[in-house]
Amino acid sequence: FLLFMNKTSGSPIVIIHFNPLERFPPVVNLLNYLVANSAKNNIVISSRRVKETDLNNFVSGSRNVTVKRTPAIISNSVFRIFHYLFFYGYSFYLLLKYNPKSVLYFESNSSWPALFYKKLRGNKVKLLAHYHEYNTPLEYQNGMRLVKAMHQMEQKMYPFAFDWISQTNEIRLKRFIDDNHLGNVDQLRFHSMPNYPSQYWAKGKTNFNSSDKIRLVYVGSLGYDTMYLKQVTDWVLLNKKTLSLDLYSDNIDDKATTFLQSIKDDAITFHGGCAYEELPAKLINYDIGLVIYKPVSENWVHNAPNKVFEYLACGLDVWFSKTMTYTSSILREDVYPKIMAVNFERMDEFDVENAVNREGLKCKESEYFYEEVYGEICKALS
Repeated sequence: FLLFMNKTSGSPIVIIHFNPLERFPPVVNLLNYLVANSAKNNIVISSRRVKETDLNNFVSGSRNVTVKRTPAIISNSVFRIFHYLFFYGYSFYLLLKYNPKSVLYFESNSSWPALFYKKLRGNKVKLLAHYHEYNTPLEYQNGMRLVKAMHQMEQKMYPFAFDWISQTNEIRLKRFIDDNHLGNVDQLRFHSMPNYPSQYWAKGKTNFNSSDKIRLVYVGSLGYDTMYLKQVTDWVLLNKKTLSLDLYSDNIDDKATTFLQSIKDDAITFHGGCAYEELPAKLINYDIGLVIYKPVSENWVHNAPNKVFEYLACGLDVWFSKTMTYTSSILREDVYPKIMAVNFERMDEFDVENAVNREGLKCKESEYFYEEVYGEICKALS
C-alpha cells in the first residue's frame, strides 16, 4: 500500500459523501465554494442516483473538482450490501491512489474508508466530518447494523483522530458532544456549519406578487405521514379563492404521490422536481415558503433546514411548523420577509390576514449566506 501511495504526486482534498450529492444541496454548495476559493484539487466520491436524469445532476465546471461515482444503491438486500461494500472498497482505493492530506466525510455511513485511511496514515492526514442530520444514540442502536458498526468505530476515534467535527447548528452540536461524551475533548475541534444558500440567491424582492391570490410554495422531499401535507392542502382548498399552493419535489413517497394525484383542483399544483440552480428564478414568483415537517424525530425538531434560508433569500415569508423548536430561535415578525411559526394541525385558527400584513414594517433582507460560513472549513481543509 505504501509503495502504491508514493507513486502519486500532489495532494488533493478527498470528500466522501455516500448518498448522491444531488439530494443534499448543502454539499453541492460547499463544492461550489471550494471551486471558487480553494486552489487545491478536490476529489469527491459519491454514489449515483437510482434514476439518472439531468435534474440536479452535479457536474463541476471547474478543473479542480472531480466527481467519482459508484453504482446506485438499490433496494434488493443482496445487491444492496454488495453496493455498500463496493463503495467503501472503491473509496479506500481512491484514498490510497491520491494520498490526500485532508479527508472530509459526510455522515457516519461515509466514514469507514476515511477512518481506516486515518489509522494507516496517522498524523500525516487531517480528518474532518460533517453531519447533515442529528441521530440519537437510540437511533444508531436500532438503525442499520452496518452504520451502527461504523459509528462505533467513529466513537472510538472521536477523542483523538479528528481535526474537525460539525453539525448544522449549535443545539445539534451540543447534543452530539453530550451523546458521545466528548466534553473533555478540545472544543475547538467542534463547529456549527449551517445550511445557507449562496448570495446569488438574493433577488432583492421586497413585495408580494401582484395577484388576486396569496401564492404558497413548498420545495423539498415530501412524505405523507412525516409532514403536514394533508392539513395544508385541505386548508388551501377551503380557501382557494384567496390561496394557491405549488409543490416541487423529486423525492416523494408513494402515499404522498397517491394523495396529490387524488386532488383535482387547480389551487394545488405538483410540479415534480426542479434543478437546484433554477430554484431562485422559480421562488420569486411566490409569496410564502412552507416548511411542514412533523416532529417525528429529534433531528427535525432541532432543525433549521436549508429551505428556510432559501425562501428568505428570495424575499418570501417563511411559515414553518411550530414543532421545529430550533427554527423558532430565528423567528421574526417585526420586519419582512417574516419567519413565522404555524400550528399546521389547527389551520382553522390561523389568521392569514394578520400573517401577510406588512403595514408599518421595514424590509430586512436575508443575512444568511454560505459565503459567510464556509471560509472556516475551507481553511481547515488546506
